[in-house]
Amino acid sequence: MYSEHLNNVHPGWVVGGWLVAVAVTSAVFLVLVGLGVVSPGAGGGGAFAGVAVLVGFFVGGLFVGLRWTDAPILHGAAITLLSVLVLFLLDLAFPEPLGGPVLELNDTVLVLGVILLQFVAAVGGGWLGRRWVLKGGGAPGIS
Repeated sequence: MYSEHLNNVHPGWVVGGWLVAVAVTSAVFLVLVGLGVVSPGAGGGGAFAGVAVLVGFFVGGLFVGLRWTDAPILHGAAITLLSVLVLFLLDLAFPEPLGGPVLELNDTVLVLGVILLQFVAAVGGGWLGRRWVLKGGGAPGIS
């Protein structure tokens, strides 16, 4: 793609896409808790937490791809990098978990898997959003 240049990455869209991704991830997880599929204090819900992350970051990438069509892959990578940065800053600010351990982050494979899942979902959403825009008219239902 010729639009994949660092000067085409807009920090505002990265933050906006990340906020949308986190909001949708939270909403999907809350729906899963409401349906009784996941217990709220059980430590994450395993595969269902992964589904929530996948859907949330796909929608976040799609949001950026529909609104800012340049560099969808770099925007998806930047959204994922922002997640890593926020996790790092929260870990520095709160070394002990608030309210007890909800999710054990000592499992390196789990953390790397979630980061990879976020990356694939955000890039896929951004790419699909850009593709819809370039084909004409944006996503179905968006004028």
